[in-house]
Amino acid sequence: MDALKAINTRRSIRKYKQKKISIQTVKKLIGAARNAPSSFNEQSWVFITVTNKETKEKLAEHKSQKSKFMKDAPLIIACCYDTTKTRTKAHNLENVAVASENILVAANALGLGACYVGGFDPEYPEIEDSINIALKLPSNIKIVCLITIGYPDEKPAKKSMRPISEVWKMEKY
Repeated sequence: MDALKAINTRRSIRKYKQKKISIQTVKKLIGAARNAPSSFNEQSWVFITVTNKETKEKLAEHKSQKSKFMKDAPLIIACCYDTTKTRTKAHNLENVAVASENILVAANALGLGACYVGGFDPEYPEIEDSINIALKLPSNIKIVCLITIGYPDEKPAKKSMRPISEVWKMEKY
């Protein structure tokens, strides 16, 4: 699948077949993530792959009711950053977000479904704390998002997108 097709056909998938994802495929996903650009080439990201049923259940229970689907995903990738690997904190979220998009697009290109699970807001530290405990994160590793991945067991409808005229301005607003 070419890059534009992988980007334009990507959808959030929340239902997965219970089929294991090979380690070679997981390496391709992490490889796509680590090839993302980063500010000052800091590459402060860290990716934790989770396949253990109990850990997936812990991750799912600490998010909202809408995130209960996470426990049934064959793979969850926790996308984090290492505070000791950066000159400035400001770019960490951006760097991990760019790398996370690479995972989402690569998953689609490889015939997998994926769903971005965000919402790690400093205003709700109890969610972040529970994720830190479940993943045994040291204090220098900060969670940005989780990505559930598996072979799709649903075909979502085409998503509605805002017209390009609303999101594209030329030269000035």
